[in-house]
Amino acid sequence: MPAFPSIGLRNFALKFPTLKSLTCYQVLQIAPADLELIATCFPNLEELDLSYSKVRPQPSVPGDGDGNVEAMFAGVVEAMASGLQKLGKLRLYGSPLRRGPFLLTFCRNCESLEELDLDYINSHLEQGAIVDAIRQRPGLRSLTVEAIYDGGRKFLSCEFIDAFLSLKGLTCLDLHYLGLSDVFFCAVADAGLPLRKLKLSACFGFSRFGFSYLFSKCNLLQHLDLGTVKFVEPIEDSFIEWSLFLPNLISLYLSGFCRNLIATELTLFAVVRNCPLITEICMNETGFGTKKVDEASLMSLAVNHHVKILNLSGNDQLKDETVMMIASVCPNLEKINLGQCRSITDRAALVVLKMCPKITSLKVEFSGVAQFQIDFQVPALLELDLTGLDISDETLSAISKNCCWLKDLKLESCKEITAKGVKKVVENCKHLKMMSLSRCNKVAADVVPWMVSARPSLRTLIHPPSFRLNNGQAELFLRHGCNVRHAMAI
Repeated sequence: MPAFPSIGLRNFALKFPTLKSLTCYQVLQIAPADLELIATCFPNLEELDLSYSKVRPQPSVPGDGDGNVEAMFAGVVEAMASGLQKLGKLRLYGSPLRRGPFLLTFCRNCESLEELDLDYINSHLEQGAIVDAIRQRPGLRSLTVEAIYDGGRKFLSCEFIDAFLSLKGLTCLDLHYLGLSDVFFCAVADAGLPLRKLKLSACFGFSRFGFSYLFSKCNLLQHLDLGTVKFVEPIEDSFIEWSLFLPNLISLYLSGFCRNLIATELTLFAVVRNCPLITEICMNETGFGTKKVDEASLMSLAVNHHVKILNLSGNDQLKDETVMMIASVCPNLEKINLGQCRSITDRAALVVLKMCPKITSLKVEFSGVAQFQIDFQVPALLELDLTGLDISDETLSAISKNCCWLKDLKLESCKEITAKGVKKVVENCKHLKMMSLSRCNKVAADVVPWMVSARPSLRTLIHPPSFRLNNGQAELFLRHGCNVRHAMAI
């Protein structure tokens, strides 16, 4: 937004004075009076997000700019922080208010503050100010620190590490783009922090040893995200061992973008077996199919009824047999992503739907699935992504009859389908809310207005290339309750 909506929020506060959460993301200009308004109108705020908003004086004030913020806003921030006594969560990514003096003011005055999210300036002065601020709130339970990436390598200072190791109630640690040595992980483990969530996006500088020591001591972890981490040595199937230390794990995120980390189907089966509470697993582009599962491993497979969400997208070597084994040990799956798994076939996708009757979402975009010839009822399926598959109108007709409760259907780049197949879907799927026909070159333009008229439940339609949308048509479709737009407008 170009400016803070002070008049609108003041009127809003008259009817909703008990507002608990306010997000002011990327507001281009927030003045002192606006900060005062937040505290005055919404004293019950428990969450405040000022990320990437430009806090500055009004243009008429001489010396306008971020450089004048500290002098102009010091007293205002003090009053604001003092007025938000119920504030428990504060996000300041990319905002001038995350600078040392302001952050210190918030931490000193907001006595209920438990969650702090901020980015990090790589200078000794800024680090010291943030350290001072953290020490003002020993009751912090959640800390998120993201380095401002400028091509350099940023390691947390000893003072910074000591500061958050003093947070004895810390349950969530979320770090981005930071250097973390094995010594760091050992210190975290020895501090006995009650960590439940650990996220280390794009962090680097550690080895297998550091993680092994951490997991052996911190077995209360419930959520673990190692997306795009960079180990200093090759790590292959380490979770076969690590999973033994994580009996309380609920969600696990690994990624092939993690440098030196390879996780195969052996890793998945170990997590399913050793982490009985696991509900969500993401292992996209990790190395499935590179290891053969032997008979001994098959004998040790255990059924896990808690696994609900599974993302295996981008594993080119994933085979049908492995997918079917996964379905047999995770019978209560609700969402599975097999997109860009080019070695699987229709057999894998259909067997999963049969063996896991609770599946509500199936994604097989740009996979080895060819026609998706479904010939049985799947009443639970609500979301289906067939992007890039060579399906026909006959296939669409079968899908519409057997998956009649579909709400979200993506057919992007399905270049053989025509308006005939699309009409079958619209006629049979009476709860359809979203449909994408981007790059479906054989779908005629005149089917678009018919779809909007024939299916009142439709809320979003990505139209085919043959249709030329003008402003008048867009407004007319909106009056019918449907947002018709080009793929690039999403």
